[in-house]
Amino acid sequence: MTSESPCRDESVADAEPVSEGAEHGPGESTGTDPPVEDAVEQIREQATAVRDRQVETALARLDGRGGVSAAERAAVERLADRLVERLISLPERALRDSEPVDGESVDEETVETAVELFG
Repeated sequence: MTSESPCRDESVADAEPVSEGAEHGPGESTGTDPPVEDAVEQIREQATAVRDRQVETALARLDGRGGVSAAERAAVERLADRLVERLISLPERALRDSEPVDGESVDEETVETAVELFG
């Protein structure tokens, strides 16, 4: 499955915003610390890869049992997208909340732990 799937685009558009800055694309300024944004991106990429593999596995199994309609395929992809958004929203929010304030340094331990657990 590729990220150009029309179903993915539709379901992502329906998804609730996860946290501040999540709507920004790679390379766009979010006002957040680079190590935090790198960690968030790594977590999101890992979650997306897992989602893609699991959706493909599920759809292949369903196809083997008699086929899957376009609507069913879209529903599976939408469900997977929403699950990923819900599951990674908490670590993303925690990372962004750990960002430095007024010249403090970023809590590297929090960033490393989040990447180890979710990335």
